Amino acid sequence: MNHFCTYCDQGYAARMLCLHASLKAQQESFRLWVLCFDAETEAVVRAEADESLMAISLVQFLAAEPDYAAVRTSRSRVEFYFTATPVLVRYCFSREAAADRMTYLDADLFFFGPVSAVFAEQGDASVGIVPHRFLAHLAAQREHGTYNVAWVSFRRDEDGLGCLEWWRERCLEWCFDRVEKGRFADQGYLDEFPRRFRRVKSLDHPGVNAAPWNVNTARLTFVAGAPWLEQKPVMFYHFQGIREVAAGWFDPGLRPYRVRLTQELKDGVYLPYLRRLSDVQARLRRWHGIEPSLGYKRLPAGGGLRAGWERFKAGWVWPTYRRVRGELVHCPEADA
Repeated sequence: MNHFCTYCDQGYAARMLCLHASLKAQQESFRLWVLCFDAETEAVVRAEADESLMAISLVQFLAAEPDYAAVRTSRSRVEFYFTATPVLVRYCFSREAAADRMTYLDADLFFFGPVSAVFAEQGDASVGIVPHRFLAHLAAQREHGTYNVAWVSFRRDEDGLGCLEWWRERCLEWCFDRVEKGRFADQGYLDEFPRRFRRVKSLDHPGVNAAPWNVNTARLTFVAGAPWLEQKPVMFYHFQGIREVAAGWFDPGLRPYRVRLTQELKDGVYLPYLRRLSDVQARLRRWHGIEPSLGYKRLPAGGGLRAGWERFKAGWVWPTYRRVRGELVHCPEADA
C-alpha cells in the first residue's frame, strides 16, 4: 500500500477530493491522510466514509505536536500551513506503523497516470523531490527554489528520517512567505537535501509534477487521449493558481507564467480537471454549505466608492476582458 498525506482548509477541500479521486482512478492500493485546518474540511473527509481517506483534526494534531502549536501566533495563516508540511509527514509515520514510505502531496495535484510509475522514477532512493523545471523565460522564479513542495517522499530508513527531521526543525525555526537568505517558506530548504543527505533523488521525468511554470505547450501531445509532455506520459499535473473568477468561469493561472492556453492544453489537461472540480464544488455546496470563493483576490467589504469599484472590477471587468481574450475556461456545474 502507498501512504500519502496532505492538508487543506475548506477553500481547497474540493481540490483535495479531486486529488483523492485521481488516486483511486489508478486502481492501486493507497491511503491519503488529510490534516483538516477547519471543522468544515474534517466534516467533508469523514462524510466520504472511505477507508482510503483519513481525517486528522487540527485539535488532535496540535495536541500531538506541541512544537508546531507553539509557532501558531508567530506565523500568518499561510505560513502556519507551510510549516505543517514536514511535521505532518513525521506525524503520519507515527500513525502508520507499517508504512515504509510516506509521501506528502499538495492538495491541488491530479494524477493522470499510476503512482507506481512515479515511485519507479524514485527507485530505491530514501528521499524523492521534484524540480520546478522552470521554462527559460522564468529564470527569475528560481529564487523560490530549485525544487517544488508538491511531492516530497521519505523512506523509513536512516537517510529518509534524518532528512525529514532536519527539514522539520528548520521549518519550525523559520518558515515565512518571503525569500530571505536563500530560504523561502518550507520550499527553499529542499535545495539543501541533496547537499546534506545521501540517497536523495530528483525526479526529472517531465510528466512528474507538470505545471504551469514548466508546461511547454509546443511539446504537449496526446496518446490514446492521455497527455504526454516531452514525449513522456504526464503522471500528475499541478493545478496551481486556478481561480473561479465568475460562476462557471475559471482562470487556469497560466498568465503569471506567460504560458498561452492552447486548445490542446485546455481540452486535454484543464477541462478534465475543471469538470470534476466544478462537480465536487457543487456537491460540497449542497451537502456541506461550502461556497467556492469567486474572483482573483479577497475583495473589500462594506460601502464606499473604492470598495464598490474594486468588487465591480474583479467581478466583472477582469473576467469579461479575459473571457474575450480566450484566457478563461467555461466549466459550469452539471446542473447549472
